[in-house]
Amino acid sequence: MSVPPDGGGARLPMALAIGLLLVAGRTIADVDEESIVFARRGQPVAAMDAAEMRTKALRVRVYEPYEKAEAEFLAYPLTEILDAVYSPSWRGEDELLFTCRDGYRPSVPVARVLAHSAWLAFSRPETGSFTILKRESGRDKRVDLGPFYLVWENLNDATIRQEGDYGWPYQLVGVDLVSSREQFRAMAPSTGASALVDLGFRAFRIHCSRCHRMNGEGGEIGPELNPATGKTRYYDPGWLEAWIRDPASMRPGTRMPPLNVDLPDRERTVQAIIAYLYAMSEGVQEERED
Repeated sequence: MSVPPDGGGARLPMALAIGLLLVAGRTIADVDEESIVFARRGQPVAAMDAAEMRTKALRVRVYEPYEKAEAEFLAYPLTEILDAVYSPSWRGEDELLFTCRDGYRPSVPVARVLAHSAWLAFSRPETGSFTILKRESGRDKRVDLGPFYLVWENLNDATIRQEGDYGWPYQLVGVDLVSSREQFRAMAPSTGASALVDLGFRAFRIHCSRCHRMNGEGGEIGPELNPATGKTRYYDPGWLEAWIRDPASMRPGTRMPPLNVDLPDRERTVQAIIAYLYAMSEGVQEERED
């Protein structure tokens, strides 16, 4: 549910509501820390400052997946922002890749953004600070969300609610419109992989590549999982299964969270991720034997 901050008034067209700075040829590092950079295929095209939105945003109430409670944010509809940045042509594209200050790099299909309501939040008026209380490494930690936090209207959306924190990046500084086939080429299994391996590849991209890289592609919070250094070289499937289900039971205090316990068909997803990791490892072994 969303309403203007004062409880009334009409929503302004996005093109009139915020200012966009052209940043062609610049990088995220070149732009003010309170801004977010928008790119297409890795080439920056525009930036937006949180200050531009402060008097024109709406209040949106969501079920916050990290705190596991309802929360209210000041935010702008993501689709309107993307229309202003890219023109409506982005709606026919493939995927959005998000970059956060800490190296977290999740991606979300454009189809998900079009099917559900996503918002770019920059303030949390109820608490007076733009933060959340997040369980991390076995303890509650106060985490800064700025400059932007991607939230989803999930109070009445069972699909988004069930998917937990998938697609909720905070400390958001970059959005890139990409082709998944081009962006994740090195992460993909070889042609002819089994259905289980293909399922594992999709699950790895959604749940694992946010923090981990595979062959250099993915996030930078966790270790690289390429076949030469990956877990399949040192641990058997039973260990990997237990690790993915509940990392803290294997290594107390680890920062890695368990695979979403509310995920539909969670057990099959665990097995699929393991199959994908082994398929990637076997592919490299076969290349070395040739």
